[in-house]
Amino acid sequence: MRWLVCVMAWLVLIVPAQAAGWTLSGTVLEKGTGRPLPGVVLAVSGQPDPIATSDDAGAFRFELDAAGDVELVARYMGVSAVRQLRLEAGVEVMPQTFYLRLPETLREMVVTAPRSPDRVSKSVISGKTLSSIAGSGGDPLAGLQAMPGVVAVNGSSAPAVRGSGPGDNVYYVDGLVIGKLFHYGSLSVFNADLIEDFNLHSAAFSPHYGDVTGAVIDVALRKPRTDRIGGKVNVSLMGADFLVEGPRNEDQSFYFAARRSYIDLFIKQIEDKGVTIQIPRYWDYQGKYLWNLNDAHKLSFHLHGAGDQLALNFSPTSNAAIREPVLAGDLSLSDSGASQAVILDSVLSDTTLNTLTLQHRTRNASNRIAQAGTLDFTQESLLLRNQVRLELSAGHELTLGAELGQTKVTVDADLNNTPCTQFDANCDLTTGTRLKLQDAFTSRLLAMSVQDRKRVRDDLTLVGGVRYSKEDYLDRAYTEPRIGVEWEWSRDTLLTAGWGKHNQMPTGQQIVRVFGNPGLDHIRADHRVVGIAQRVDADWNWKSEAYYKKFSNLVVSDTALNYINAASGKAYGLEFLLKKEETERISGWWVINLAKSQRRNDVTGEAFRFEYDQPVNTTLVGQYKLNEDWSFGLKWNYHSGSPYTPVIGTNGNYPDGRFIPIYAGINSGTLPVYHKLDLRADRTILMDSWKMNAYFELNNVYRRKNIAGYTYSADYSTREPVYTFELPISFGVQGEF
Repeated sequence: MRWLVCVMAWLVLIVPAQAAGWTLSGTVLEKGTGRPLPGVVLAVSGQPDPIATSDDAGAFRFELDAAGDVELVARYMGVSAVRQLRLEAGVEVMPQTFYLRLPETLREMVVTAPRSPDRVSKSVISGKTLSSIAGSGGDPLAGLQAMPGVVAVNGSSAPAVRGSGPGDNVYYVDGLVIGKLFHYGSLSVFNADLIEDFNLHSAAFSPHYGDVTGAVIDVALRKPRTDRIGGKVNVSLMGADFLVEGPRNEDQSFYFAARRSYIDLFIKQIEDKGVTIQIPRYWDYQGKYLWNLNDAHKLSFHLHGAGDQLALNFSPTSNAAIREPVLAGDLSLSDSGASQAVILDSVLSDTTLNTLTLQHRTRNASNRIAQAGTLDFTQESLLLRNQVRLELSAGHELTLGAELGQTKVTVDADLNNTPCTQFDANCDLTTGTRLKLQDAFTSRLLAMSVQDRKRVRDDLTLVGGVRYSKEDYLDRAYTEPRIGVEWEWSRDTLLTAGWGKHNQMPTGQQIVRVFGNPGLDHIRADHRVVGIAQRVDADWNWKSEAYYKKFSNLVVSDTALNYINAASGKAYGLEFLLKKEETERISGWWVINLAKSQRRNDVTGEAFRFEYDQPVNTTLVGQYKLNEDWSFGLKWNYHSGSPYTPVIGTNGNYPDGRFIPIYAGINSGTLPVYHKLDLRADRTILMDSWKMNAYFELNNVYRRKNIAGYTYSADYSTREPVYTFELPISFGVQGEF
């Protein structure tokens, strides 16, 4: 019996010891974002074998028997974190949370296929790269002016590309046509954090794009995050914005962003030489909702909207009001636009993809121009578009597109009408004929396109396409071919060539009845381009392109019909880009554009430089990453002086006593050369579950006084330079959670 008592006593002592243990659990998250990290290995220091691995939610759980001090280690892709624990009998271990700071190379491991396989006259750059360019103020579209073929436009971020003006471009965002892309203050209307990349098509672009004679700026917005609800709050010098995004369930996700300026809340107005300017106000918003219906169908909903308000007052004693008395008084400008769309992406078969888009757009403008009159107009558009991509065989793709559009316009105008174009030096608003128009009309668009892309040899791809478009307002139809060649001369060398015909409707003022000429034809353009791209190694590459554009049917003013098609033009140039990829601490690029752009009035025979002609334009962009927290950037831009039309005297007086100026030849004067240097510093601070990003810019560091033009005295006897307006500093602070 005694031995039985001993055995029972031993069991009482030993069994609890064997049963005693600790359950260790917790979560592994990315430092700064709180994103769950799956696949993280958990181990106890000194033990060769892992104990557990985190799941898709970043969670882990395991049992541990050893008592005492334990060093728990979380390891992931060369990154580790250590937690010291003391395991004591009867003491429960609280769940552990590890925050791992991942190197940027791991945070950015996102592989995306090119949105367009076309490589003729196309530049691709990420939104993150453009928004971090010095002098951009965090706005990616402002950084577009540092790309090949793009020239600087004073006071605006809207690009002028290869001999065309900002109004000659078409803008796509997520495949949707966006009419209002810039605020009055030159900022773009989209949240910088949402822009994934840009495709800039500078010439001979695909027939699936709309009808313009300049360029196509194709913007892609990123997808919403799907790990958890999160957001960003950003405060910059000009305004503030917020972004909220995340999943609704495993198949649905969303984001919504909105922004408003706030300088007008602190500075109501400024006054200079008799002109009072109320600080412009702007706002914008963007939203996207993604719904993966099944493996073959994806539905997305899109919202965009933006608006601006600007007010001025010209004193009767100001030079501007003396030269143009109808400007004396209050001017107010209001402009807003919105877009709603639904897109259905479908995988119809292993070789067939289809995209069906229904988009609704509105545009509203209300202008009060002192004594010169008023203009109110609204525009409502509905567009149905379908595009199907068929992979006929390996390396052979056929894309078909069709568009049906309808636009309703209402106009209420009571204005001094002065038909003026780029071919007119003197455009006196005060002596213009007062006209009135109250009208409502509807125009319809039909467009069809096809593009056949075929790899005819291992190193040679041919691209051929055609676009047919017809609109019933001017009652014009066009069939325009486009062709391209891509020759991979070697593994690292690509030769390209392209040719295409393009058309563009004149502006609304030029084609509306009473004020314009509804009998106008479309502007026409012929694009030719050849290029070579060379990859030197993983870090360095360069690209060069030569182009020639020929324009016809340009619009000039006419005393009888207001406007007629009676002008032409040409633009040609050579571009070179040398780029250092973001593979090491130093990255950036250098681009030089050598160009010539001219216009000709075919009625008078007068030829002159185009208003955006800059024969030499070069930009150097650089960035240096000191470490994961600090980076520094610079941008230096130099370009030839822009053309302007000088006043060389006066010739009598108007009936009201004002002097009539005598102008030299159109754009016969040249402004001094332009150059400036911008610097930027970026700082990232990572907390456990959120992070802060901040930037600070010094603009025009050496305080170069760049002249944008000249303003004349009331009698035109003297002139003063007008300098480009630039904020000496810019900054932004963003919190991300």
